Amino acid sequence: MLRIAACAVLSLVASAPDDIVPPAAPPAKQPPAAPPTDSTAPTSKPQAQPVALPPVQTKWLEKLDGIDRASLEAVRGWRMPPLPEQGTWLGDAPPAAALKGKVVLIQAFTTADSSSKAMLGKAATAAKQAIADGDLVLIGLHTPEGADGAAKALRKPAAPTLVDSTGALCDALGVFRAPVNVLVDRDGTVRYAGLSSTGLKAAIKELCAETAGSRQPQPRPTAAAGPAQADLPAPTDAVDQRFTQDRRGQQAPTFYVESWLTPTPDPTGKVLVIDFWATWCVPCVAAIPHMNELAQHYGNQVVVVGVSSEAADACQTGMNAKNLRMNYAIASDRSGAMSGFYGVKGIPACVVVTSDGIVRWQGAPDGLTAGLLDPIVKANAEWFAKAMEAMKDGRWAKALKNAPDRPVKSAKSSY
Repeated sequence: MLRIAACAVLSLVASAPDDIVPPAAPPAKQPPAAPPTDSTAPTSKPQAQPVALPPVQTKWLEKLDGIDRASLEAVRGWRMPPLPEQGTWLGDAPPAAALKGKVVLIQAFTTADSSSKAMLGKAATAAKQAIADGDLVLIGLHTPEGADGAAKALRKPAAPTLVDSTGALCDALGVFRAPVNVLVDRDGTVRYAGLSSTGLKAAIKELCAETAGSRQPQPRPTAAAGPAQADLPAPTDAVDQRFTQDRRGQQAPTFYVESWLTPTPDPTGKVLVIDFWATWCVPCVAAIPHMNELAQHYGNQVVVVGVSSEAADACQTGMNAKNLRMNYAIASDRSGAMSGFYGVKGIPACVVVTSDGIVRWQGAPDGLTAGLLDPIVKANAEWFAKAMEAMKDGRWAKALKNAPDRPVKSAKSSY
């Protein structure tokens, strides 16, 4: 059996405050106010901005998932956050004076995973010459994962290591579970993050060749929380008669199927359209061209999944016998886990779910028109962009407060 999350970001935003509501419509535009006549009137403080940095060469970057990469990119150009005064250090904590004017390499890892544990030693090897020349200071950063056993598992660390049991420094640096590096220049600017072995060596050489004083980075401001749900109106009409349960406006269940007849789709950031169907159902087969057109028209904005109540082999046999060609994902599920939740009593029956996990529509395939889907797709894209922005901050704080939003991944690197 196979379960996938209908939207990969749901657990990350599950900890959003309950009082967050979708933004209201913007107020009518007002004429500009007259400038104040009092020259002593206070002026607003300019908003802090990161140092402008050029894009990093793709070949320098380690392969990371989208959220991990976005979290690290959000920190580039800002001042390196101060090391916590209180905390558990394995080895002597470097004083602030020892970091001034030096390139700083922070290697995040966890001893809970053997591959991740090895990353600190590999970082030390990559920076060996720069450390010997007195140009670079290496700092280990143990993530909250396995922090309780860090001292026992890491008796002789390759560099002074902070055991960040609260995740405060990890969150400030955009570090989550992946064992990544963060490289800071002589002015204290976070210049690179999440580099591959090749990229790290090249970046170390570049930063060590620079002199201090060319940049004045500012502390990174705290990001605002994102919206809890996509901004869409609640339905006012009755639910389609092929459903006994009206789930519109409710949280969708975890997407579940017994097996896939096609590659497993990735619904992250996309509107999910579920089509309950079967090869023996004449109206279901007749709706396939429309579903193909829908999948083609919306491209990577919508994921269409046909879920058959037949056994996988029976479904495949039926598709072959009728020469059915679908341009979207097909799965088999005899359990009725999802169709039962929606109270499906007749097929074909379709359900639309947005990336916030909310059921938005239930009906027949021919009801999936541009007039219905266009506003849903637009609102979904806007919500996902804001949610991604909010997700870049405080991921460890959310994970430790609630439950980890992802299992520990096997640490992989090209070092």
